[in-house]
Amino acid sequence: MRIAVEGQSLKLSPEPWLAVNLSMFFPGVGQLYVGERVRGLGFLSSQLILIAIAAWSIFSPNGNTVTGMICVFPITAIYILNLFDAYFCARRQLNIQVSEKIPRINKDPWFAVFLSRILPGLGQLYLEKAILGGFLLSLIIICSTLANIFSHLVVFIPIISAVACYDAFMGFPKPKRSKRHLITLIAIFVLGVGLISNYFPLLIEKNIELFEIPSKSMLPTLEVGDRIFVHKSSLYSPHRGDMIVFRVPDSVKSLDMDNQLNNNEAEYFIKRVIGQPGQIISITNGMVYINNQPLQEAYIAEPPIYELAPQVVPTDSYFVMGDNRNNSFDSHIWGFLQQGYIVGKAYKIYWPPQRIQSLLTSH
Repeated sequence: MRIAVEGQSLKLSPEPWLAVNLSMFFPGVGQLYVGERVRGLGFLSSQLILIAIAAWSIFSPNGNTVTGMICVFPITAIYILNLFDAYFCARRQLNIQVSEKIPRINKDPWFAVFLSRILPGLGQLYLEKAILGGFLLSLIIICSTLANIFSHLVVFIPIISAVACYDAFMGFPKPKRSKRHLITLIAIFVLGVGLISNYFPLLIEKNIELFEIPSKSMLPTLEVGDRIFVHKSSLYSPHRGDMIVFRVPDSVKSLDMDNQLNNNEAEYFIKRVIGQPGQIISITNGMVYINNQPLQEAYIAEPPIYELAPQVVPTDSYFVMGDNRNNSFDSHIWGFLQQGYIVGKAYKIYWPPQRIQSLLTSH
């Protein structure tokens, strides 16, 4: 940043702890603030690339979950390194060398903001406002604890952080108007980033469910202990061959045969969609027929040894079967599955490492 004074161009010295605060939003922002464009763009681009690789590897059907988890380490390392780098880049440009790296004697308002972003209340304690600092610390701990029980309270966590940052800065006497505008902007960003960070896991949870396979009913496609991702959507309409997770209807629990439901404690099943609404399903001579046409199934453990007379799949219902046909408690025993019980479509085995694979190409 430059200003004109008596026809000359003077460069304003960057503030190290302001650079750190800016880099806390995203790696490279602090470096760009102090004029280190190459370093800033290097941090920013490398972090974006790593985040994209991690997200694709973990959530994409064809991504390797282990690769995504490994990416977490360089992402964290770059973030931390970026904070130190932003600080030292700013210090190198100071016209007056500052002896204190951590401003204990000559207190720095941006350091107070930095502490408040780590944990609301620390900035106030740094300014020797013990009562207010203790109150904010207690408030954030209480809200964080209650948010685990009442998820809607999560909105108060970034609000407390933003207020704590603003108050920590304004606790210094007579800040310049331009800096008041800057801390207001930073507090708004703290609030916005905090809301996104807190609600992002809830957004993932709303769209993706994690399940562990408890039985052998889907062998050889799914083994006991496989952990899978299930995509949830109210607009999802199952197709033949889809593997779906669904809540076990009470009527199915009442037909518990051979203790398949572990004393009625099972809440969810995973099966493969075989028949869709309006189709005629029958099983004879070890072959499943759809509308009198034999269904070619390369994924089953063995052909079924039972028979099923032709049945029409009702509206908003499905005929589902396990790939381990002769060891599966499915529609050939308890009937059709209604649409309302479906949780979503299984699309990936994400764990264990040797089993990671897409479930969208297995049929």
